[in-house]
Amino acid sequence: MTPKLTVDPAGLERVAAALESVATRLERAVTMRTTRLAPAAAGNDEVSERVAASLDAAARAFRADVVAGAGQAVGAAAALREHARALAAADGAHRP
Repeated sequence: MTPKLTVDPAGLERVAAALESVATRLERAVTMRTTRLAPAAAGNDEVSERVAASLDAAARAFRADVVAGAGQAVGAAAALREHARALAAADGAHRP
């Protein structure tokens, strides 16, 4: 018996849209909160300033990683859409 693969192109499109939505919301949320992740130095002493600088660097790196991850999610959504359209076209070509 030949195995049968069933794919719902419309479902793939919905998943792609949801993935893009999550990526957009995540990027927006981390961008809006970046300043909260890097508080000002508690004092003018060297330790306070170094701690603040370290937290700022960590916040910037975190934001960059989240933005990069969101970009990857958008890329995955685009790939899902491309495959959904190709499958729908192939399925339409084989229907009587």
